[in-house]
Amino acid sequence: MTLKICFLMTDAVSFNVLYRDQLEYIRDHADVDITLICGGDKQQLDILRERKIGKVINLNFQRKPSLLKDTQSLALLTRYMLSNRFDVVVYLTPKALLLGSIASAVTLQKRRIAFSVGRAYENFSGLKKRVFQGLDILSFGLSHEVLFVSESLLSVCLAENILKKSKATVIDNGSFNGIDTDLLQPMAQLEKEVLRKKYKIPENTFVICVVGRVCDDKGFKDIEYISEKLRAENVYFMFIGDCEDDVGKVVVEKVVKDNRGVYIPANPNVHEIFQCADLHLFLSYREGFGSVAIEAASCAVPTFAYDVVGVKDSVKEGISGRKFNFKDMSSVAEAISAAATDKEFEKRYPEARDWAIANFERKQLWQSYLSFYLRNRDDRVNDKRRAEK
Repeated sequence: MTLKICFLMTDAVSFNVLYRDQLEYIRDHADVDITLICGGDKQQLDILRERKIGKVINLNFQRKPSLLKDTQSLALLTRYMLSNRFDVVVYLTPKALLLGSIASAVTLQKRRIAFSVGRAYENFSGLKKRVFQGLDILSFGLSHEVLFVSESLLSVCLAENILKKSKATVIDNGSFNGIDTDLLQPMAQLEKEVLRKKYKIPENTFVICVVGRVCDDKGFKDIEYISEKLRAENVYFMFIGDCEDDVGKVVVEKVVKDNRGVYIPANPNVHEIFQCADLHLFLSYREGFGSVAIEAASCAVPTFAYDVVGVKDSVKEGISGRKFNFKDMSSVAEAISAAATDKEFEKRYPEARDWAIANFERKQLWQSYLSFYLRNRDDRVNDKRRAEK
C-alpha cells in the first residue's frame, strides 16, 4: 500500500541542505510516492530534480512577504491540492508553513503535519511578536499534528499558548537531520596540523571556529567584544558561512585584517573546520535546534554557547561543552582565556562524541521520522488485517 506524502518548503535550497540524504532514505526504505513543493531559483530546483526523490512542483514561493505573490502562490497550491490527494502533508519553513497549512486544510488532506524548525521572531516583542505568534497559532490550529525540532522550542510555544500539548511531538532527542558520524570524526594531531596548514592557520594557536550565517542574530556583536577582550591571547578565529548583514561582515573583516582570524565562505567541507578547531563558539541569539553544536561534538570539539532556545538541547552541559547566560560576554571571554592556556583542555570533554552518536546518529533519526510519517498507514493496515482474521 503506497503512501502518498507531500513535503512543502519555501525554497528548494532548504530541501537540498536541510533534507540532505534524508529524503533519499525515506524513498528507499518505504513504499512511498513523494511530492516536493517549493519555490527557488533554477539551479537549486535542478539539483533537487536530479536527486530523483519524486515529483518537484515549483509554485514560486517567495521568502519575503508579498501580499500579491503570496496570494497567487496560495491559489496555485490550493488548486494543485484539490486535484492531488495525499495521505500525509508536511510543511515547514515560515512561508510554506503558513500557505501549506491553509491549502491542505481547505482541501481536506488526510493528515496535516506542521513542522516547526525555529522562530525568526524569538527575540521580537510587542505587537510585532504577537502578529507572528498569531500566524503560528493559525498554522498549528489547522494541522492535525505539530512536530518540533527540539524540546526547548516546544516548551516555549506551550508556555506562550501557541498550541495544545496533545498535538505536539518531538522525534527522539530532537534535531532535523542528525549527524553523519562517519564524516564528522576527530582528527589525530598530525592530521589536524595538515588541515591547519591548508587553511593557513598560524602554528601553536588556540583555534576557535564560528560556523553558520554571519549576521547580527548569530551573536557577532558579542563575538566582536570577546575578540577584543582576547586580543592579547594566543587565539585565532575561523569564520565559515555566508555574510547576511553588515554587522557580521564588519566584525569578520576587522578580525581578519588584524591577522587574528580567517574567513571561509560557506562550503561543503564544513567538517574540516571543526576538525581544525580546539573550540566551537556558538553565540546565536535563537535557534530551532543548534545543529552545528552536535556536529562539533561528533568531531570531539566542545562548544561554548548561550543557554537559549534550541541550544539548550544541542549542548550537553559538562559533556559536550558549556552554556552561559544570554549576553554574559565577560564570562564567555574569561572561559575562553582559561581554555586557551589549559594544556589539558582537549581532554576536558572526553564524552562529547559518544554523547552525540548515542543521541543524534542520522540514520537512526531518519528511521524515527519515517516511522512517524508511516504511523497512521500502518495502523490502518493492521486494523484491516485484524478485521480479515
